Amino acid sequence: MQTAPRSAVDTVRPSEVCTDVLEPRRNELVNSLVASRKWRLGSLAMPLVRSRTLRVAILAALATLAMATTRASACIEVGIYRDNPQATLAPLQKQVGQGISVISTYVTLGQQLDPAVVALARTRKARLLVTLMIDSGRDGSNQPLYSHARIGSGRYDGKIRTFARRLKASKLSIILRPLPEPNTQWWAWSGTVNGNTPQSYVQTWNRVRKLVKRNAGKRVKLLWAPYARSIPDTDDNAIDRYFPGDTQVDLVGVSGYNFGLTDELEWLDPIELFQDPYIEIQNLSTKPFWIAETGTTARGGSKPTWLRELSRLQKSMPTLRGVVLYDVREGAGDFRIAANKKQRAATKALLKTRCGKKR
Repeated sequence: MQTAPRSAVDTVRPSEVCTDVLEPRRNELVNSLVASRKWRLGSLAMPLVRSRTLRVAILAALATLAMATTRASACIEVGIYRDNPQATLAPLQKQVGQGISVISTYVTLGQQLDPAVVALARTRKARLLVTLMIDSGRDGSNQPLYSHARIGSGRYDGKIRTFARRLKASKLSIILRPLPEPNTQWWAWSGTVNGNTPQSYVQTWNRVRKLVKRNAGKRVKLLWAPYARSIPDTDDNAIDRYFPGDTQVDLVGVSGYNFGLTDELEWLDPIELFQDPYIEIQNLSTKPFWIAETGTTARGGSKPTWLRELSRLQKSMPTLRGVVLYDVREGAGDFRIAANKKQRAATKALLKTRCGKKR
């Protein structure tokens, strides 16, 4: 299936008023995040712009367009990623209160979904967001055995069927995010490595989706989620080149992070991170939109304010249905959401806004 044509809105993108001289530094931070652990993460660290006022004006115009064309939602789900959630989720909820309705986890193809995580979701009556990594289980994109051509040949069909059947057997409500962030250079399935292309990614996605739909049952929904900014940021590698078609997805979304203010990178509020890719994806599909991974450091700004602003995103992103927080401290930054009293209060405020309870 062909990818959707370039949209009129995409003719002026905030990223295009940025200079790319900081690309190596951005990649250094991202690679640090990726290399810090097996589970893969993304980040969006946009370089300094020539005119911050111009970028904000563009985002405001895009927000107005979104509000004018799309009906607002009544519900946002709040999810969490934590290492060892079966041991750490309960203490977190004692600090910030109830309201976490999604538990995020990562699985390499051929491995089982952790039974302890399944049991936790069942006990908590939570949904699972399962990110499926179709590769060898090691870091790095240089894995030609997991190229689109190899996946498309049917080499891994059996493992995908088995995985999908295990999802069905869990009897949980599951959001499955296979092959995430294809518009980067980090994964075996990325569109610019291992002989892959955006077009072959679409074919690979559709094959995986077909196998999952035939074996996982109706309780499993597929989330298509590129990175919030393409790396490299070129027309050939643009987000819309990877879109498999509205009938081939149940949910859409992105991942993105605020690394904070450094000598080379600026502080990015949630709307600056997500409004631009949201508008671009809205021109492809109006399916429910998820921020599949996000977090912020406290370098150069207020983490509590940033977390509170997440709860207001739906005003300019009406199809936003879920936000999943990455609650970990690591080499790339401290993304924890409850490390002090002010952060805990902000997280409590975010959870109180879930499902339209407060605006």
